Amino acid sequence: MKVITQTQISQYEGCKYSYYLRYVKNLVWPIEPGESQNIRKGDDFHLLVRQLILGFPPDSLIIPGKNADLWRWLEVYCARKPLGKPDRVFAEKEVSVLYADVLWLGKFDALTVNDDQLVIYDWKTGSAIPDEKKYRESPQTKLYRFLARSCASRLIGAGMHAIPAENIEMVYWFPEHPDKTVHLPYSEEEYQQDMTWIKTRAREMTFEEESDYPRTENVRHCRFCDYRTFCFTGSAPVFMDEDIPETSEVDDIWQEGLFSPEFFADDEQEVVNF
Repeated sequence: MKVITQTQISQYEGCKYSYYLRYVKNLVWPIEPGESQNIRKGDDFHLLVRQLILGFPPDSLIIPGKNADLWRWLEVYCARKPLGKPDRVFAEKEVSVLYADVLWLGKFDALTVNDDQLVIYDWKTGSAIPDEKKYRESPQTKLYRFLARSCASRLIGAGMHAIPAENIEMVYWFPEHPDKTVHLPYSEEEYQQDMTWIKTRAREMTFEEESDYPRTENVRHCRFCDYRTFCFTGSAPVFMDEDIPETSEVDDIWQEGLFSPEFFADDEQEVVNF
């Protein structure tokens, strides 16, 4: 069975050929040292917030390497309390839905439940000024709200009671920009649109032939592509500063192989078949 995450969709939409090399040919490329450090810092922040949600007092947390950014982010999180005071809150909630013969996977950084209201939270540790339009149209937003709507009744423990999409919201929170929080409520119309979009991705992303995955014409995606040597064997393209994409979204990278549905306990995984 094909398994797809939002990271895979993002790579596919950025450059179909790089998706082909990574997820069809399974060519795993080493991460650049600088990128690895940024990923580790984002992962550390997610781990610290997870501990806070689980009830660890802030003064008991150990900041890896005494990192100044992590200290600052943690202070902002504790001061702003982005989750509010929900009835229930889950840290790093893993969800899966079987739809269009594909197992779609998601991991919510935090999920809050108030009566029959669901809010998905995602922590973004990048430095870029948040762009609401970008996040509204991102594969992560489309997939995660679809997953929440598909599993909503089970996520809130309501049995077969239907939960409308209007009861679901996705929130992106930025420790670098706590006043720029992005709130994205959902609707049944958007849910139906997302179902069509996901079904299309299920068809397109399960081809096996290289010819089905053309290279991107937008070379800005090539600047930080692990597979750029496959396309620029002689000389690399020249990038202007304004063409270099923001690299702060490294915390979006899904650590492939860490999500293995067959090993999760029943209370840690939600599976819905269509």
